[in-house]
Amino acid sequence: MNQRTKFLLIAMSVVAVFWLGDLGYRNLIEGPAADRERELNRVEKSLNDTKQTIANSAGAIDQLEMLERISLPYDSELARAAYQDWILDLVQQAKLTNASVDASQPSSVKIKDRDTRKPKEIFLRYTFSLRARGSLQQVSRFLFDFYQGGHLHKINSIAFNPIGGGNEIDFGATIEAIGLSRCQRKGELSSESFQRLRSSTFPDYQMIARRNLFARHGDSTLSKVVLSGITINDGMVNAWFKDHQGKTKRLARGEEMEIAAHHLELIDIIGEQVLVMIDGRPATLGTGQSLQEGSGSTGP
Repeated sequence: MNQRTKFLLIAMSVVAVFWLGDLGYRNLIEGPAADRERELNRVEKSLNDTKQTIANSAGAIDQLEMLERISLPYDSELARAAYQDWILDLVQQAKLTNASVDASQPSSVKIKDRDTRKPKEIFLRYTFSLRARGSLQQVSRFLFDFYQGGHLHKINSIAFNPIGGGNEIDFGATIEAIGLSRCQRKGELSSESFQRLRSSTFPDYQMIARRNLFARHGDSTLSKVVLSGITINDGMVNAWFKDHQGKTKRLARGEEMEIAAHHLELIDIIGEQVLVMIDGRPATLGTGQSLQEGSGSTGP
């Protein structure tokens, strides 16, 4: 064996030692360490997923409890009658007329039970049809009160048919309400209030009535309604208004009148001036002034 061959054998031996050492390091140290790292990541991911599942479940439970609080009662007949009465109460408060509320038979919504694999009812869907008549102010009041109600309900469709030049509106709505089977109340409606609108005060929505798109005359009517005089009779103070049709009407404090798509309420009489609310907005008038001219005019 010559010198060159010995050198090559020694070099190959050194390379083999390094290769075996590297292989041993990877198999005995680096490989297990990587496996432990992967296992740790897997465990951490599983733990995070479990925490998220628990959080989601807690959130779902809270949401379900909230829905149960505003659900219609579980007894279908009592629920239907109670909700009809509630709608009619709103109609009366808004001073709408010719009102009717019809209710169809509730439809059952079911899912398969996880254990028995049999259909299981989870809620009843109720449908109500409302018809009524009133000014846009009164319709707005009804809708405001409806969306303050703490019930599991919504308006699916709504229709307006202006009559009398927009002074009144035939108003129709289809309403859907839900009664959860888990609800604990048998026949009583929820006493919860629910803030679905941006503002919780009705005056913020008076602009709807003041800008009545259905009215033929709009705010021009206000220029034709004049405070014609103030009288005192047996200690009773009254304000006299000449309306847009030339008719004169007497109002005492707290009394109201409808004026071609507008609503007027007499708040107070102070000397030669009266304080009124026009579509929920204050105005001060002197004798001979129109509603349009009064301070705090409701014009756009």
